[in-house]
Amino acid sequence: MPAHRETSALRNRLPARLPVAFPALLLVLAGGCAGPDEGAAPEAGPGATRETPALRFRPDSTFTIVQFTDTQDDQDLDPRTARLMEAVLDDVGPDLVVFTGDNVRSGPETPQDVRTAIDHIARPVESRGIPWLMAFGNHDEDHTPLTGVDEEGMLGYYMSFSHNINQPSPAGVHGTGNMHALVLASDGDQPRFNVWALDSGRYTPDTIAGQSVEASGLRSYDWIRHSQVAWYVRTSQALEARYGGPVPALMFFHIPLPEFALLWAHRENHGLVGERNEDVAAGTFNSGLLAAMMERGDVKGVFVGHDHVNDYVGDYFGIRLGYSANTGFGTYGLDGDDRDRMRGARVFVLRENDPSRFETYMVWARDYGI
Repeated sequence: MPAHRETSALRNRLPARLPVAFPALLLVLAGGCAGPDEGAAPEAGPGATRETPALRFRPDSTFTIVQFTDTQDDQDLDPRTARLMEAVLDDVGPDLVVFTGDNVRSGPETPQDVRTAIDHIARPVESRGIPWLMAFGNHDEDHTPLTGVDEEGMLGYYMSFSHNINQPSPAGVHGTGNMHALVLASDGDQPRFNVWALDSGRYTPDTIAGQSVEASGLRSYDWIRHSQVAWYVRTSQALEARYGGPVPALMFFHIPLPEFALLWAHRENHGLVGERNEDVAAGTFNSGLLAAMMERGDVKGVFVGHDHVNDYVGDYFGIRLGYSANTGFGTYGLDGDDRDRMRGARVFVLRENDPSRFETYMVWARDYGI
């Protein structure tokens, strides 16, 4: 794992794209992106003081989310990826877009290359004026040893876009860009839904406490840390106290939880639909996030990327766990003639009168002739 840089001149230059995106006074539109802890002062950091678009159910009482994942390309984006994103956005017309990590990969050699790679995936959403946010995956820092731009630097650049609603992580919480965003009622300022985004990390060390991770039969992917689980619980409790009840929610991040493998292994018990074309590459350790969500009762679904050619979804003891297959054409897919069969995006349709029950489905590049 490349060393995580606290600061560098290269990183500090990266977010300079839109100087007007960081006004001197905090102006978060009513009901827009919530801060790191509900009611807490905003954390210092790039973009902490800025205006963000509000999220709200439509007059017809619907709210639609599109999940793009694993666009995973560099400054020379495969044009089919952009065409797919544009086709999905024009067809679905979402109210929010969520990128669930591996947004860029190795390939950039300079900070400008990183900007260009990010510009490519941001442009289809920005040009349509759609609010959007992103979480980081395990490959987003692959270029960092060469470019000097780490996740904090990339987050600052993402936040410089006019329609991006990302926020810095709260102090003391592991990872970059852990956040949530409330969705308001169609005719008032009461939140009806919540969208969580967590940083699921990158890779584990080769050894922990002198013991080999690989020799223990474990994959080398990172896991959601205790500080993130504690922040989620604390913030969820604060929201419930403030608004008179749990706020139903979806949670997005990159690397699947270990329970995703159990869901597939016992799929006949959980109403599972969709495909599994590769093993579940879950985080090394189970840190209790799913148990915390079950106890809180607010999160109704957890959706990830990471395993490019999986798209299955099932109800795992009251919480839907699901994949989106990958969006990017510049990375691996299926074998042979089916290589690009599972390039797509996941759609979520929420209804204000019953936001705990949501519809979700995949749309595919082949649906748009791509």
